Amino acid sequence: MPATVSDKPDPMGPVKKKVALEALKYVRDGMVIGLGTGSTATHFITGLGELVRSKGWHIQCVPTSFDSKHLAFKSGLGVVELDAVDHIDYAVDGADVVNPALQSIKGAGGALVREKVVAYEAKDFTIIIDDSKFKDHLSGIVPIEVTPFAYSTVKRKLRTDGIEALARTGTGKFGPLISDNGNYILDARMDVADAPQMESYLEAIPGVVDCGIFTKCTRAIIGSASGVKVVGSN
Repeated sequence: MPATVSDKPDPMGPVKKKVALEALKYVRDGMVIGLGTGSTATHFITGLGELVRSKGWHIQCVPTSFDSKHLAFKSGLGVVELDAVDHIDYAVDGADVVNPALQSIKGAGGALVREKVVAYEAKDFTIIIDDSKFKDHLSGIVPIEVTPFAYSTVKRKLRTDGIEALARTGTGKFGPLISDNGNYILDARMDVADAPQMESYLEAIPGVVDCGIFTKCTRAIIGSASGVKVVGSN
């Protein structure tokens, strides 16, 4: 069963569905679409499947995780690998925290590297969130994907620079969680005052594959019980 599916009711489910439906308004026939990972992205993927079936459109989808790929197939969407396309028109994903500059922290689901590759490759990258995740300042757990070989040296470098990071562990097994890319994920709690600078700093550490600070975004679609608003290009 995909990790994005839960038997427990999601109290934010109706809001997540609202923002997913709003994000569908930017979809056009013939697009190559990047599919994010997580509970909010799940609503977009299932809604996209319904839209494509109802209109008879031809859409190619590049998923960012096994879970998203599984759900896309289940929703009847055409799935392709990244190397099978020469561009991505539109990508949609959730986020953990987003600020008014449309900078974000992402990666709680462990798919941050593929999410960033797809998001930064897309001509249009849209983040869909509920209003509890829209904050004045970026703060929280920043995931950092590292090669297993460099796990200890990356931790040591971060600690030297005043950043404590812990290896993320999985459930049902001992040891660190393994990403879809075969790497470890370190979780570092931090306040991100300068997102581009911190993104560059983390990515420059030898052994770091990528980090969960995202500084490219076209728009954020923010939902609440009272409605939906769009920040950024419309």
